[in-house]
Amino acid sequence: MNNEANEQKPVGGRSRKLQLVQSGQDQFGIFADQISTIVEWQEPAPLPHAPTSVLGVVCIQGRMLTVLDLGKLADAEAVSADSQRTFPRHLIALRGDEQLALAVEGLGEVVQLTGNAPESIAGRETVGGPVVGVWQREEAEIKILNPMRLFPAAIQGRERRQRRF
Repeated sequence: MNNEANEQKPVGGRSRKLQLVQSGQDQFGIFADQISTIVEWQEPAPLPHAPTSVLGVVCIQGRMLTVLDLGKLADAEAVSADSQRTFPRHLIALRGDEQLALAVEGLGEVVQLTGNAPESIAGRETVGGPVVGVWQREEAEIKILNPMRLFPAAIQGRERRQRRF
């Protein structure tokens, strides 16, 4: 994304763009100002001993990003081996210190949230999860993601390795 990021920030809290994506049977929304770029799928290099929601690492625009499977990460229930699983078609590189990318199966439209739309997003009971709210739109439930909660949800219950000096 080029200089559009500056235009996508809410003006006085009244307007904000939301990128809709598909993963499994679920629809998700990521605020456009939290997205660095969207690219076609590239196979990540696997990481040893990573949780199932971590697919590996890829290089996008010179940045090494950890790729998270959004379907596995946001779905509380285990996906059975018999269930029909489609493969990711896009990677969404996110802004921020965590250096993350999301594997998604489909891209939807970019919608402009104005007026009462941000207030109509109902909060989730699962505090600490990546889904911070649900937006009802034309009979569809769109789960709104908070990128700051994605990595902690991915490594839930695991110790995070840190450099020692």
